[in-house]
Amino acid sequence: MKGHESKMARMEDILSLPVQDPPYTEFSALHIKWVTVEGGRQGGDDIALIPFSRVGDFVKGESSNAECPANFRVESRRKRAEGSLNKPRVDGYLEYTLYWCSYGPEDYRDNEPHIGENPSTRPATGKGSRPGRRHMMRGCICHFTVKRLYTRPEIALIIYNQRNHVDKSGAPCHGVLDQESVGTRAMYAPRISEELRQKVISMLHVGISLDTIVQHHVEEVQRHGGPHVRDDFLTRNDVRNMERHIRTLSSELHEDDGCSTDWQLQHMLRYGHGGYIAFHSSCASEKLKHNLCSLLAFDSSQNAIPVAWIITSYSHRQNIHKWLPSLVKRIHGKDTRWKPNAVIVDDPVFDTSPFNVGFYCVSGVFVVVGLKL
Repeated sequence: MKGHESKMARMEDILSLPVQDPPYTEFSALHIKWVTVEGGRQGGDDIALIPFSRVGDFVKGESSNAECPANFRVESRRKRAEGSLNKPRVDGYLEYTLYWCSYGPEDYRDNEPHIGENPSTRPATGKGSRPGRRHMMRGCICHFTVKRLYTRPEIALIIYNQRNHVDKSGAPCHGVLDQESVGTRAMYAPRISEELRQKVISMLHVGISLDTIVQHHVEEVQRHGGPHVRDDFLTRNDVRNMERHIRTLSSELHEDDGCSTDWQLQHMLRYGHGGYIAFHSSCASEKLKHNLCSLLAFDSSQNAIPVAWIITSYSHRQNIHKWLPSLVKRIHGKDTRWKPNAVIVDDPVFDTSPFNVGFYCVSGVFVVVGLKL
């Protein structure tokens, strides 16, 4: 993991480093060229600059490490007000956030419950005393710091203090490289992935029942030969918790509203750019109070993937301009180069000009009457 590195003499030279913005929806340390600091408080640490707006994408990418899947939690956070420093250091911060692997830093591997013991017994002190955390504490010291620079707030300085998922002895402590993790939950990510969570939330949003979601998931896992990753262990309780979370939301759908989750946005970016977007306007129109329209992208096998849903009444079918700019803004917030090749519409009544203007289609908009998806 120590590739793409060079040396620098002083921390004071960090503003001469390039700001790196990898062309991926999510990216990790492997996509960045790191510089190792010599001397000072950060001596030996790896550093890099990225846009502050992409810190979340970096955290997600680091959590998707194939060898050591893990969530990075916020261990500590500090903020300063603008104008609070007269002479800020070159690495002075407006915001300081320490991210730590969720399998550390405490180590309770020697205290794992034996047969007959209560697995929910909490350690006496420390952050591991939180319910549900003890089984995850395996002494991992992988952590990094993110500073939103005081003098350049649009830039984030990443200081990777320890890039390997190891314990204090330097040995792997979770993931596929840890022999003690084989056959245990520590071999997998501590929680279901954000991608699966957003996918399930999307299904719940459109009224698919809990039982149907779980049954579909089980069938998919069996079709692929059984469980291999943490997501394969999705339980009814996982789905029920997400369902309860949705029910607690106070927002209401307007008759011209929409839904595009992070999972859908990622697939819109991945398959919509240079591809085809289909506007499916007749989805469940006879069962719902308002018409549910779907925007679909197509993967490499030409499977249709719903990348956005729009709730609209039949009397407002011409009002694409009400929701399209918001969707385009959200897409271009991740990738300004995003542009579909063409949009396919199944209803000749729709005014298609907003699609051409909003999506900047290369080949234009095509109307296909009786489109079957």
